[in-house]
Amino acid sequence: MTLKAKAVSLKRHFAADGRPGFMRIFLTGGTGLLGGALVGSLLDARHDLCLLMRGKGSVTDMDGRDRSDEVSWVNGDITLLDFGMETVPDEIDLLIHCAALTDFAAHQADYDATNIAGTVHAIDLARAWGCPLLHVSTAYVCGRQDGVIAEAPLGDQNDFTNGYEASKAAAERIVMAAVGQGLVAAIARPSIIVGRHSDGKISQMDNFYQLFRLMGSGKLGAIPAHEDAVFNFVPIDHVVAGLVAMAEDMPSFAGEAVHLAAPEPVAATALVDAIASYANADPVQLVIERDFDPTLLTAVQRRMHRRIAPLYFEYFTRRHLFETQLLESTSGIACSPVDGSALKRMIDYCIKTGFLDW
Repeated sequence: MTLKAKAVSLKRHFAADGRPGFMRIFLTGGTGLLGGALVGSLLDARHDLCLLMRGKGSVTDMDGRDRSDEVSWVNGDITLLDFGMETVPDEIDLLIHCAALTDFAAHQADYDATNIAGTVHAIDLARAWGCPLLHVSTAYVCGRQDGVIAEAPLGDQNDFTNGYEASKAAAERIVMAAVGQGLVAAIARPSIIVGRHSDGKISQMDNFYQLFRLMGSGKLGAIPAHEDAVFNFVPIDHVVAGLVAMAEDMPSFAGEAVHLAAPEPVAATALVDAIASYANADPVQLVIERDFDPTLLTAVQRRMHRRIAPLYFEYFTRRHLFETQLLESTSGIACSPVDGSALKRMIDYCIKTGFLDW
């Protein structure tokens, strides 16, 4: 059965004053950390949302509110043609592709199916609906490049730390190829997403947060690092504000790759200093790569290194500076600085929720 034959109308939602939503948006990844926060902001801006889900799931915004009853949804899977939807919504004004496999240790076949083929399927649907595509990528498609990273389509770099970075870079190239063939599309590149700037609040603590917990636990001992290593942390509220701005002004962002990142990164040493300021923490030591001696680690620390070093340690040698002019120059939205006070709010929230015990 063709996409057109399967298309059905889904009920539109209306604001309390009876006014219809400004756009009808189809969103993948709405049950994830970023997707849920984005759903909340789009609903607050009166947009009408249809979400792709694997069965009805909970959609939680940045304030912890369940917004599931405020959206339409269809069952499906991004790895399948037409996302495997039995009923396909029509009258879609914008497709936001937020779903992705972010596990650094996944198998290549899973990256291929989810991050690459899933993007191809999103492009196909955007073409069928005749709507723009907002593709959510990552700032780390730059791979092992150091220095200033431009807000521009990817060049020919192919040196990546892990399959996640490589698969997201491949997906970006597919999107830009589609742009060259006439698709209206833009790419958003968040850096390392952390808690809300005002209070450090975040609904899910995955990936970097797991590493962060280990960094104050004493279980790592020491990590080989570059003396100038930095992390680019971006508050989730800035990422969401950027995505909403891009969604609401796709003509201005069409063909662009926009960094949703902080203009100034956090030095790895500053991050360790923030951890060390907590009395119960046992902070990791950063050791210049050439001076690092793994024989000085305890047996427990060596086991932990074997487990996580291939996933995370190379990020302690990165010296990226992401350009961030496009969002501010187009929409007037600037990222609040992630300074020592912001790091403390992030840590305090993690302690308050019981995620950290130091």
